[in-house]
Amino acid sequence: MVPTIEIDSTRAWVAAVAASTANGMAFGTAYTFGTFFDSMADEFGAQRGSTALLFGITLLFFFGFGVVAGPLSDRFGRHRLFVVGATLFVVGLWLTARVSSIEVGYVTYGVGVGIGSGCFVAPLTAQVGQLFVRHRGLALGVVATGNGVGTLVLSPLSESLIASGGWRSGYRVLAVVAAVIFLAALPAVRGRPAAPDTASSGLAPTGFLRTPAFASLFTSGTLMSVGLFVAFAFVVPFATDEGVSSAGASRLVAVIGLASIVGRLGLTSITDRLGSVAVYRAALAIQPVAFVVWLIAGGNYPLLVLFAVVLGVSYGGFVAVAPALLIDVFGTEDLGRKMGAVFCGFGIGGLIGPTLAGSVADATSGRSAPIVLVLVILVVALATTSPLRRAATAPAPVR
Repeated sequence: MVPTIEIDSTRAWVAAVAASTANGMAFGTAYTFGTFFDSMADEFGAQRGSTALLFGITLLFFFGFGVVAGPLSDRFGRHRLFVVGATLFVVGLWLTARVSSIEVGYVTYGVGVGIGSGCFVAPLTAQVGQLFVRHRGLALGVVATGNGVGTLVLSPLSESLIASGGWRSGYRVLAVVAAVIFLAALPAVRGRPAAPDTASSGLAPTGFLRTPAFASLFTSGTLMSVGLFVAFAFVVPFATDEGVSSAGASRLVAVIGLASIVGRLGLTSITDRLGSVAVYRAALAIQPVAFVVWLIAGGNYPLLVLFAVVLGVSYGGFVAVAPALLIDVFGTEDLGRKMGAVFCGFGIGGLIGPTLAGSVADATSGRSAPIVLVLVILVVALATTSPLRRAATAPAPVR
């Protein structure tokens, strides 16, 4: 029998912190891939496009599998999907440390770690959204903050592990750390809302997919992810190309994680006053600014740090407010299904962005062309958010 959790209770906050920790492990591991990038590419003699594809496949399943995991978690319970996902994640990391080619890594890391994360990231976020009413925005901000903390901690840890024992040893250690964290989080996330908030937009179970608001959320999120994951994949190798030390380049990922915490907590704290749509659009508007800084930075480390800070604030605010905006527009009914559908767009962007940027970088032998391409994509992402201006206060009719 699954225990119940009272809405807005202390027990609900425990679940939120546990979800934040588990998701932080998943996001932190994925987002520090850039730290492992050069070591893996050098050992396998792989070009940047094919190495970035490993990251892209991981992100596709990481976010895209939410479209499957969301409905399953609504039906069978989030904790059951968490057990399956945690197992796949740990085994995938351990096996990645033993691969003999980048192509095998597509399966162990891309599919194993990706699907493992996809089993629980969106469902646990949806669970927290349903466990809170009065403090929903703050609780979702806490969950999103875990992603930034995971990146902040695991980036320097990964750099240290690679320096001391190589990238294979690094993944083995991360597998052990993940197993401990997931085992500790499982009891806390096992539960269901005692009095579920079933606020609904009045749509049929899949009717939200045919609304302009969903199309806007999905498209803008997909395009935003193209840019974000290009940064996570290439901030380290592009910086080392410009003469920055590997340790200094890896610290940029940690700076993104730290700044994202500021964005998650800072921007979500003003959501109640400004509205989720305004904060969502503001986060999207800030991201292209970061890429302009990256374009002109070259090997100038202070400018690279500025790029990391601006990007972190923008992406942190985006991922924190997106679930709240989804609930504002479509309600909490079947939230796992809705969250999974939006997350699927992040996965598509994650597959396209790093792979495309890596191929462009290989073809042009430089960093400017892929960064300019991403800039254009991010401007288009902001332009697609017009339908959201009215959506949060005027849900679409039943279709």
